[in-house]
Amino acid sequence: MSLPLRIMLIVGSVLTGFYIRKKIKKSQMQIADVLFWIFFAVALIFMSIFPEAVEWFTDLLGVQSPVNFVYLVVIFLVITRCFGLSVKVSQLEAKLDGMVEDVSVDRALNSEEVKKDAKD
Repeated sequence: MSLPLRIMLIVGSVLTGFYIRKKIKKSQMQIADVLFWIFFAVALIFMSIFPEAVEWFTDLLGVQSPVNFVYLVVIFLVITRCFGLSVKVSQLEAKLDGMVEDVSVDRALNSEEVKKDAKD
């Protein structure tokens, strides 16, 4: 793996770390999200510090070059995270739909009670 790529991975990891720290201070991230991004940054640092391990995995998996392996790992992690977020969004949408239905029923019942009270 080339030195410029290794430097870019370290810089990217450090910048990711600073960004995570900023978001944690502002309480804008949940712990699960923070853990994923910390793991992501550590993985990038590991790959840049130990290029021999990247080359070993490259040979083991039959990937053409270490750079392609790094891209493969990054793409895999991002797609995995995207899928997890899609599942979370689907669950939240289902909860929101249920809450909207409950509020609608409550409002309908309350308006009927008001009409009954007005007639009496």
